[in-house]
Amino acid sequence: MNINEVIKYPVLTEKSEIARTNENVYTFVVDKRTNKVEVRKAVEFIFDVKVLKVNIINYDKKPAKLGRFSGYKNAVKKAIVYLDEKSKIVLFADEAKEAKKTLETQEKDATKEVKEISEVEKKAAEKIKKAAELKEAKLAKENKENKTNNQEEK
Repeated sequence: MNINEVIKYPVLTEKSEIARTNENVYTFVVDKRTNKVEVRKAVEFIFDVKVLKVNIINYDKKPAKLGRFSGYKNAVKKAIVYLDEKSKIVLFADEAKEAKKTLETQEKDATKEVKEISEVEKKAAEKIKKAAELKEAKLAKENKENKTNNQEEK
């Protein structure tokens, strides 16, 4: 089965929303022919997240009436997907905007840290240069003293 045919749509109920926000658990309606392994692969591939575990629920068709007409509600297979703490699936446009803003702020913070690090590196480089110059000056003095001592001994 193709990966893009496995997941049909997300389940957006009050219970699934609470689980999604608090526990990082997502619920999807999936194709009747799929299994846990296919659902895991599809979610990881499509949403680029790390899946911890998958639970499957099979609902049979239910009798239903509309006025005097009787029929059935379709059978459904649901997959409850548990994600890693660091992973997140964006289902709504508002969440996408918020995620984009947080990424931008993280990038700004990272550039500030890089600038701060570069300033610290500059100070460290100056100290190292000064220390190297002092060592060179000491070595030059020692060489001169050794030369003068050698000349006096001769």
